[in-house]
Amino acid sequence: VGMPAQFWLPSLYFRIFPPSLPRSIVPLLLGMPLAFNREAAGDARACIQFEVSGLHAGSWWLRIASGRCESFEGRAPTADLVVSTPEHVWVGIAHGEIDGELALAQGLYRVEGDYAILPRMGEWFRPGRKP
Repeated sequence: VGMPAQFWLPSLYFRIFPPSLPRSIVPLLLGMPLAFNREAAGDARACIQFEVSGLHAGSWWLRIASGRCESFEGRAPTADLVVSTPEHVWVGIAHGEIDGELALAQGLYRVEGDYAILPRMGEWFRPGRKP
């Protein structure tokens, strides 16, 4: 009989026509699981807290474990890495308009905790589609 189109067609459509990366921090952070590269992450485990200032200030966090990434609004019970950033800085980094390493060195955003997680995020989230 086969699988009905409503199950396979959306996946195929988004592979052919990937959605554009959001310019607002809320869908950008909450959508990070959609850009997650489970093969690159392997068996990595991390809890990443984002503390965002600016127009859409707030707190969001990611849980990476068992080859999955989940996003949540609010504060993580415990975080391995805390990223404190103005909204426009993280959006610029996600879009490749701001060099994340240079921005950190210039103090445009701060991180606390396990610094080794930060460069791995570039591997865990697909270039060109990573939020």
